[in-house]
Amino acid sequence: MGTKTVMNKTPRFGLMLLVLVLMGLNMRPLLTSVGPLLPQLRAASGMSFTVAALLTALPVVAMGGLALAGSWINTHISERNSVALSLLMVATGALLRELAPQSVVLLSSALLGGIGIGIIQVVMPTVIKRLFHRRMPQVMGLWSAALMGGGGLGAALTPWLAAHSDVWHRSLAWWALPAVIALIGWWPNSKSLAQDEQKTASTRVRITFHPRAWTLGLYFGVINGGYASLIAWLPPYYIQLGTSAQFSGTLLALMTVGQTAGALILPMLARRQDRRFLLMLALLLQMIGFCGFIAAPLHMSIFWAVICGFGLGGAFPLCLVLALDHASHPVIAGRLVAFMQGIGFIIAGLSPYLSGVLRSLSGNYLMDWTFHAFCVAGLMLLTLRFVPAHYPPEWIEKI
Repeated sequence: MGTKTVMNKTPRFGLMLLVLVLMGLNMRPLLTSVGPLLPQLRAASGMSFTVAALLTALPVVAMGGLALAGSWINTHISERNSVALSLLMVATGALLRELAPQSVVLLSSALLGGIGIGIIQVVMPTVIKRLFHRRMPQVMGLWSAALMGGGGLGAALTPWLAAHSDVWHRSLAWWALPAVIALIGWWPNSKSLAQDEQKTASTRVRITFHPRAWTLGLYFGVINGGYASLIAWLPPYYIQLGTSAQFSGTLLALMTVGQTAGALILPMLARRQDRRFLLMLALLLQMIGFCGFIAAPLHMSIFWAVICGFGLGGAFPLCLVLALDHASHPVIAGRLVAFMQGIGFIIAGLSPYLSGVLRSLSGNYLMDWTFHAFCVAGLMLLTLRFVPAHYPPEWIEKI
């Protein structure tokens, strides 16, 4: 069954878009809600900076591991069931934080939630390419904007919830509620989700051993490594500079507002298959932000956060679209995106851990921001290689 036929037979696309947004909102609060409360969490649990970094690193690495297992997941578990199970995992991971803030409990919640998030992120690109083929960049941007927006809500609302809760760590458990709401929306509206009948076609394409797949994974990983480090360490960085926990959380939320805007706006400008200009623009904005954090963190701090977030937010969906552009068949494209995310999230998951190590060695965060600025410069050079005419022909022609 072709993509166009599936689209014609799938009703209520508006409702499905709304459900995708609801799910996207659940993809980041598990990560971003930790940063603003990190001093309290460390004091209550006795975690070092290096161990605390695992609260962000573990979910990201779990996302990478699940993405690498994407082919097995798509073969053995239906999209409907895998998303439902994943939302339950995200909700359970958040609810675990209702318990006393102990290292084992916190790390277990991070790992469980990261597994759930990873499965959803494997499934969604395939669903979007198949159901919204003609509007793929725009829908991918909408999904990514919801993802970024959820991260902003996690950073901004968690300190407020902690201040208004009888037990401060209960604020982390409230993030189970959006996952439950998304599950209620997904289950009835996914009944008509058509399953691709040509999954066997993807077995003839050897994604894993192709250099371009590894290049995309490295590219995606380094970009998201900057995001992972910022959501883990930007609030503690500004707290160390003398600002309040509320301001640091708000700054992270404003960075996420910039991400949301970037995820919406830059994909809407993607009218041609050559994505390099928009990717270069997104990377330039990231460079400006990181340099601002290094040179003048207390001057124009909101500007640095928003501009860096805009670049990070725009780059995320453009990377996904870049990978999806490589293949016409949704399942093959989905396998490539899953592999890219698998390698990428493992790399990104190591980033906040490396940042914690650099913080312990240097006593501040300037070394980390400098490292990421150099990474962005390398990504700019790598972007020049993504010429559409040079995409692997066996991926483009396989229908």
